[in-house]
Amino acid sequence: MRILQVSSAENWGGGETHLAGLVEYLRKRGHDVAVAGRSNGALKAQIQLPFLNSADFITAIRLRTRLKREPVDVIHAHVARDYTIVAAAAWNIPGVKVVFTRHLLRPVRPHFFYRRVDVWIAPTSQILETLAPLAPKATKVIPNWVDLDRFPFRPHPVHRPFTVGLLGQVAPHKGHDDAIEALRQLDGNVRLFVAGKGEISYEKKLEKRAAGLRVEFVGFVSLADFFQKTDVLIVPSWEEPFGIVLLEAMASGIPVIATNRGGPVDIISSPLEGVLVPPRDPCALANAIQSFSADEERRSTIIRNARERVEKHFDIRIVVPQIEELYKRGTED
Repeated sequence: MRILQVSSAENWGGGETHLAGLVEYLRKRGHDVAVAGRSNGALKAQIQLPFLNSADFITAIRLRTRLKREPVDVIHAHVARDYTIVAAAAWNIPGVKVVFTRHLLRPVRPHFFYRRVDVWIAPTSQILETLAPLAPKATKVIPNWVDLDRFPFRPHPVHRPFTVGLLGQVAPHKGHDDAIEALRQLDGNVRLFVAGKGEISYEKKLEKRAAGLRVEFVGFVSLADFFQKTDVLIVPSWEEPFGIVLLEAMASGIPVIATNRGGPVDIISSPLEGVLVPPRDPCALANAIQSFSADEERRSTIIRNARERVEKHFDIRIVVPQIEELYKRGTED
């Protein structure tokens, strides 16, 4: 199939990790895949367009001209501001399947052009619910994934002190304040590694709040090194659309604690696979951390079950063929 992936994303995040893996895997499957995006975008775009905003009809016209000149079987958009551009570009062009993936939990504002969309993909059941007001032609829940070849199962003995890892954008809604308050409720045998970057003013605020605690802000790190130093990964976000880092940790042999809002609810299906706690509840988070540090047998059981959960439901070799099949159904109908 000839497939055009569209993303105007400027910065790297979970959605871009998703798209990069999708492009690579589809190419390995023999499909002709190109990416349309900005010249300075997060992904290497073979087709470079301005993508100024959601009403950028110059980009829509240029994309439409290309679709007429070099037809594709599927055009797949991943960023909300690109939706109207892609739908307008494909309007009344027969033979092109239009697919949108919604990566965020916020509702999508209805638009006339969305009548051109053949199917919406939602990575979680919660995101699927936000699409109902659009009255879409078709929807499908297909989760994000992890490439198990890149994340081998390497559980390790517990460190002393017991080490809690928090990885991602350093921002209030990611729950860093709650993590520090949770650590304050634990004894001195627990430390916290905070990986990632954010606004400098907020980072300094966190450092001040963490004074006297065993908290280390490590900035950008490799995942392999981070997981080897971590005994449990926490994702204390107020609301997490999906949470690919959960899959990466579970695949690697690191148990996870996450809030019960958004994607983690779909990822962790049982208390035997991980722990879910309410958001903005440092006490619950502290209790969950304490349970892992005090019970090595329980930690080991959850590590094994979590890896099995990822292998059965979130391996890239299981998930991406679902998207491929969705594409094929459209081009064969």
